[in-house]
Amino acid sequence: MKIYVCCDLEGTAGVVDHRQQCWFDGAHYLQARRLATLELNALVEGALEGGATEIIAWDGHGNFPGGLDVELLHPACRMVMGAGDGGPAGLDGSFQAMFQLGLHGMASARLGVLAHSFMPHIAEIRVNDLPWGEIAMNMLTAGQAGVPCVFLAGDWAAAEEAKALVPAIETAVVKEGLVEVGSLKPTPMISLAPERARAVIREAACRVMGKIGSIAPFKLASPYQVRTRFWEAKHAGAAAERPGVIRIDEYTVQKDCGDEIDLLI
Repeated sequence: MKIYVCCDLEGTAGVVDHRQQCWFDGAHYLQARRLATLELNALVEGALEGGATEIIAWDGHGNFPGGLDVELLHPACRMVMGAGDGGPAGLDGSFQAMFQLGLHGMASARLGVLAHSFMPHIAEIRVNDLPWGEIAMNMLTAGQAGVPCVFLAGDWAAAEEAKALVPAIETAVVKEGLVEVGSLKPTPMISLAPERARAVIREAACRVMGKIGSIAPFKLASPYQVRTRFWEAKHAGAAAERPGVIRIDEYTVQKDCGDEIDLLI
């Protein structure tokens, strides 16, 4: 059974400070990257125990060096590298399921940890009036290839976001914010110990293997209408200069996209 894993960094247990842990020159970036890779290895162990025969992971935290350490990678896993963060490269209909690991909630997510929607200057994205973040985009990309998203590990806000889209999805919650409205700022949170987080991920990844085939791929019918609201008016102004984009108000732009989503970021 062939599994594709979308990986990010902000939803990893123990990761709380974006500047210090998620920027490539951050003082604690190497620590966060190691923690994320060990969480991926735990997922791989659980999926293998549950019956997976091939696992490919995409490092979705930007270009090299990304959010994963290839030297620590589980030998049964192969990694998509050098593909940037534009989407799960190499994902196609040959996979039986997609997993998401290290995910965070969208901008302003309730109790979110390092919550954001693709870029820090985005306040909100809606696609066909559905609140839209990285989790939904990954799910739709997989769904368009006929691949269901069956698993997500990350913070509480990310798990709630995933369940709103795919109610039967298996989730592994490794941390939870203590501030009502999440942001990229370092705000208080409660995190599992990394070792415990890995155990939770391993158990959930094994368990969900038995659900594959019973969870349908996530779909959203086209045409797509995308509306993006920015924190600052200057970004809306720049986006409004693109073909087909109209300005709704000082901070918001909209585009009718047809069969392909233009995120207007």
